[in-house]
Amino acid sequence: MQFAIIGYGKSGRAFGTLIKSLPGASVSFVVDADQQRAEVGAVDLNAGTWSNNAGRALRSADVDAVVISAPYGGLAQVARDALERGRHVLLEPPMALRHPDAQHVLANARAAPTTLAVHFWLRALPDVRRIRRRIPRPTFVQVECVVHPLTESWMGTAEHGGVMGVLGNHALDLASYLMQSKPLYAQAMGGRHTRRAALADTVAVGVRFANGGLARVIVGEFGRTRARAPWRALATDGTITATAQGSLPCGETGTGHELEAGSAHSNEADAAQFESLRAFASAAAGRGEPLAAVDDGVRAVQLADAAYEAMGSRRRVPITATSLPDAVRPVYGDDSVAHRRYHGFRA
Repeated sequence: MQFAIIGYGKSGRAFGTLIKSLPGASVSFVVDADQQRAEVGAVDLNAGTWSNNAGRALRSADVDAVVISAPYGGLAQVARDALERGRHVLLEPPMALRHPDAQHVLANARAAPTTLAVHFWLRALPDVRRIRRRIPRPTFVQVECVVHPLTESWMGTAEHGGVMGVLGNHALDLASYLMQSKPLYAQAMGGRHTRRAALADTVAVGVRFANGGLARVIVGEFGRTRARAPWRALATDGTITATAQGSLPCGETGTGHELEAGSAHSNEADAAQFESLRAFASAAAGRGEPLAAVDDGVRAVQLADAAYEAMGSRRRVPITATSLPDAVRPVYGDDSVAHRRYHGFRA
């Protein structure tokens, strides 16, 4: 299987390393908005072609699958274009910035003969799988994910979803994955507590599930390390309680102390990310299912959207069934950033 990597930053380089370790896989095309960085990626991965235009990769006959690892900002459209051209797609979360756009991707994925998966690799960690085995019917789940203030990172900008973009999507998916039930409604509080961001930088979300269980997800920019975002998860059924913890790579660099502190989980994280990639490649070949499917990505975006709405309205927001809009109809008229900019700032 020949891959194109779209976005050759920290995540894209990690994907390149993983793909080189995957039997029968190679990288044939590297895309980055920075043409020079795309060329560096092509040299690093022995890829034959590079470009700053994702469309060229999607049109290439040498590409079977696309890994989209660039910062969010219209990447849902890239995913839709890839599906329309018959390419398999692995998306870094979030798969979209707003739920209507995620629905749009879902409609295209359902209509396409190829596979779309979301890289929720935390699911493959040994401690997370242990919780799933020991507590198949939790009554309460809590997930916490914190990061150093995102003042100098693209992740902190409104155009890329702020702290609820990448980090919030991972945390919300992990809570849903551990609860193993359908979310019914969400309530949330949040505000700008650590920096003057365009979006809330500290968010607490409560989710009620169909099995009667309750999840609490806390995401915020109040961590102490620039390189990694520590996370913790707890699940209980009232009799048994189990926990897991680790870190999400978050920055390009870190101090020696930060890197040493994160190294305890780095091997497990690498193995979990490889498992996500391996499952995606197998699903693309018609063998098994991906670690996280398109529906899982839509659910995380829907919960994040509901959290922002709940912060603005101070009411619980129902999580309705996902419908499939016409794949060629415009998704929504409002601007995503403007819609969220003033939500959740009432501390």
